[in-house]
Amino acid sequence: MSIPQDPIQFLTLEEARAIDGAMLSMMEKFMTRITISSLRIIAKIAQELSVHGEELSPQQIVQWIEHDSQVRQEQGEDAAFLKWASPHPDLDFEDTRQDEVTPANLSSHEKFLTRMVISAMQALGAIAKDYSIHLEELSAEQVIAWVERDAKVKREQGLEAAFLSW
Repeated sequence: MSIPQDPIQFLTLEEARAIDGAMLSMMEKFMTRITISSLRIIAKIAQELSVHGEELSPQQIVQWIEHDSQVRQEQGEDAAFLKWASPHPDLDFEDTRQDEVTPANLSSHEKFLTRMVISAMQALGAIAKDYSIHLEELSAEQVIAWVERDAKVKREQGLEAAFLSW
């Protein structure tokens, strides 16, 4: 029996397997999963704002996720792009950071996601630049291959020689 899958997937089973098979440390695999998931969100935001992903500002990402959160609250989860439900919706963590996400009208879980997406922008921008394409055109395979190459540089030449410092 097959399980119906949502057409919006942030990481497919095949991609997860490819990451698991990559020559990466556990932390690098984890960060690669986050980077690919963030890529999917950035590509959606860029599409809706009619810009290239690398042109997005952190504030645009915050505003878009705030809007998506509002859609979820007002129209239900099916109307929003980001489909998630917290197992503890009333549980919120104190946010003591001082950044562009802090004042956003988001739950602590949504703020965490927003910061994750914003932080992935630097790596995704470098990857897209190396492939001479726009960020939203990147494939998961390209991200995995690039991270694997960068990890090899880090192992062979040291952290300073690599782009990523995960």
